[in-house]
Amino acid sequence: MPKSAFEILNIRAQVCIAATPVIVLGSGASIAAGIPGMSELRDQLLSIPAPAGLEKPKADLWQKFKEILQGTDLESALQKVNLPEELDDLVVKATWDYLHPFDLNALQKLLTERSSYPLTQLFQHLLRSTNRDIDVVTPNYDRIAEYAADLGELYHETGFSYGHVRRRLGDARQAVHIKGAEQSRVNIWKVHGSFDWFRDQQGVIHALPISYACPDGWSPAIVTPGLQKYRRVYDEPFLSIKAASDRAFSNAGGFFCSGFGFNDAHIQTKLKERCRSKKVPLVLITHGLTPAAKAFFEDDFCKEYLAVEAAPDGCRIYCPEFPNGEIVSEGEFWQLESFLTLIQS
Repeated sequence: MPKSAFEILNIRAQVCIAATPVIVLGSGASIAAGIPGMSELRDQLLSIPAPAGLEKPKADLWQKFKEILQGTDLESALQKVNLPEELDDLVVKATWDYLHPFDLNALQKLLTERSSYPLTQLFQHLLRSTNRDIDVVTPNYDRIAEYAADLGELYHETGFSYGHVRRRLGDARQAVHIKGAEQSRVNIWKVHGSFDWFRDQQGVIHALPISYACPDGWSPAIVTPGLQKYRRVYDEPFLSIKAASDRAFSNAGGFFCSGFGFNDAHIQTKLKERCRSKKVPLVLITHGLTPAAKAFFEDDFCKEYLAVEAAPDGCRIYCPEFPNGEIVSEGEFWQLESFLTLIQS
C-alpha cells in the first residue's frame, strides 16, 4: 500500500535529523523570534533623508536608490544602484540601528520568561548522540542561535574568543572542558556578520557581546545585500567564516533549513554542490516557499528533499513523491515547534 503524505513527511524528517544535518537559518527563522523582516527594514530605509551636507550628486543618488527601493526589495535596489561607500555605510548603520533593539528584546524575553526556544530543543536533540559538534550557517545578523545555545547550556562558537572584548580566532579552535570532559559545541557561522561585531578605528573587527550601543568611532560589522556585499565579504573575519561554513557544507550528512529562501548565493553554492555530489537529505520548513526555493527543487539539485510550507488546513509538503505539493492535515509542521514532534516521538 502506498504511504500517505504524513507517513512520508515523518520518514523524511527523521532520516534528515538522524544524519546530523548542518542547520541553515534564514530570515524566516528570525521573524519567528520577533525580528522584523526585509519588508519592514525597507520601509525604515525609505524614511531616512539624505544626510545633511551631502554633496548634490550623492544626495541625488540616495534619492534614486529610495525611488527604486519603493518598488522592489532591498537587495534588488542595492544591485541596481551602486552606492558609494559613504552611503553604503549609512545603509549598514541604519540597518543596525533599526534591527538591533529587536534582538535585545528577544534576549530580554528569554531572560524573563525562561521559555525554551524550539531551536534549543533541536540543538539538544542533535547532541544527544556521540556528536561533539553541530554546525549552524546563517546570513542573519541576530543572535537567536546564540541565545538558543545559551538557554540549553550549550557551548557555542562564532569565530571569536570569549570575553567582553573578543578577538578573532582565525583558524584556531576553542575547546571547553568541565571536570576533564570536553563539552559539546554549536558552531555558528554568521557569513554576513552579527549585531555584536564592530570595526574599530583601525579597521579591526571585534565582538562585543553585551553591547547596547555602537562605540564612538566604531561601526557595525554587518554586510548588507547588494554590490558592496561582494567587496566586504572578502575582508576578515568574513573570509574565514565563509571558509568554515563551506567546510561544514562539504562534509554535511544532510541539511535542515528553517525559513531559508534560497536567495543567497554565498550560502547555497556549496549546498548545491554537496547535494549534487552526494545523495544527502535536505529538509526545508518555512511559512511559504520562495520562487528561488521552488526553482531549487524543480531543477533537481537535491534527490532526497522535503519542503514544508504553511497551508490553511495544516501544511503542504513537497518531495520526490509529491513534487507538485500535497496537503498534510495532521499538524502545522512548517513551524519548528510542531516539526520537532516528528523527531521526538
